[in-house]
Amino acid sequence: MLRTRILVAGALLLLLIAMLMFGGVVRMVVFTAAALLSVYEMRKACAAKGYNPCVWPLYVFAALYYVWCGVGLTPIPGLMGYRVMAPHPLYLLAAFGGVALCAERIFNARRTTEDVICSLFIFIYPLAFYVTLMLVAEFSRAALLLLFAGPLMGDTLAYFVGTAFGKHKLCPHISPKKTVEGSVAGLFGGILGGYLTYVVQHMFLAGGAQISLVKLLLIGFLCGGLGQIGDLFASTFKRWAGIKDYGSIFPGHGGMMDRLDSVLMCAPVVYICLMWF
Repeated sequence: MLRTRILVAGALLLLLIAMLMFGGVVRMVVFTAAALLSVYEMRKACAAKGYNPCVWPLYVFAALYYVWCGVGLTPIPGLMGYRVMAPHPLYLLAAFGGVALCAERIFNARRTTEDVICSLFIFIYPLAFYVTLMLVAEFSRAALLLLFAGPLMGDTLAYFVGTAFGKHKLCPHISPKKTVEGSVAGLFGGILGGYLTYVVQHMFLAGGAQISLVKLLLIGFLCGGLGQIGDLFASTFKRWAGIKDYGSIFPGHGGMMDRLDSVLMCAPVVYICLMWF
């Protein structure tokens, strides 16, 4: 089991390196496939609770959000002279999805309002978070690395410190094994992830927008905390659905949502920090 986990983790690391080195089509294909699989996993989780969400508009959004919008980001003037990214086709795609879900409820007598609420929830989590993941990836390769390194290093340090020194339970009603000591260590792990990004940025990712060390450390710190929120929220949803993992596509690691819950929760804040501060 441990050997399988290590092999799968190594394969995922190689995939991340490929996205950083080649970007473009590779990144678009990976994130599109991840979004599609996440919709499938979330639908299964809702089905385990007895609901039947309409998902075809969600699949359309997941299939098109990157290929349609990721290559057409247009800087426009923002508040107080800042510049924001305006992927205009994304608004149309999101509007289509929302209207389609509402219309499907009206014309499908078998669809319940609770089913539609599940669909709208999946539209927000995880699909809206995937959009911010795309925006971070388009900012720079270093930003994408930070988005993974921050929560990953935070989770790693939290696990080892919590296992060795943890005494005070953090959220026993959600995750009995997580401790306050491990959570605090996770914040410093996020900082370590920020520093690791800084080193890799100067050694291998010289092209594109460069991020200062101070900003990387601060965002890494935030990722160390937000990653834990993402993990705990995912645990809450799985407890509600009565499932152990979202899927089994990654042996020993669970499903796509099990692997990206922390990263997705960090994405909106990382994007805001990069664009506004």
